[in-house]
Amino acid sequence: MRGITVGVVCLGWCVLLAGCNGDPLGRQAVSGTVYFHGQPLDQGRVHFVPTSKGPTESGATIENGKFQIPRDSGLVPGTYKVSVFSYDRKGAKVQSEEIPGDPGNTQFKERIAKKYNAETTLTAEVKKGEANNFEFKVD
Repeated sequence: MRGITVGVVCLGWCVLLAGCNGDPLGRQAVSGTVYFHGQPLDQGRVHFVPTSKGPTESGATIENGKFQIPRDSGLVPGTYKVSVFSYDRKGAKVQSEEIPGDPGNTQFKERIAKKYNAETTLTAEVKKGEANNFEFKVD
């Protein structure tokens, strides 16, 4: 019986500590602006992936150049590769490279160069307790 009591007390302390300290990973809110050819990107998506094995990756929708990732789904401090995507919704659809020849496998053409998404060169350093507001310029 004593073992059960000690276990319950330990579990209670763990719950209390987690509740008081918030996220045990120390996630940070992330926000920013994406510019496309010098203007705020009208629509798209931004995605952050850790450069080394890390516990979090996240992304957000871009609207009128702005994106925001709230703390509860944010990133732990560290360095991230950043990818920006935006499809040309007004243009013709193109065949996806995933399944060549499949007529149902078409999509709008990606407007952003591969060096900013599939082969990204963009990075961001997320820091504990800072604003973590980033600006990315893509073409």
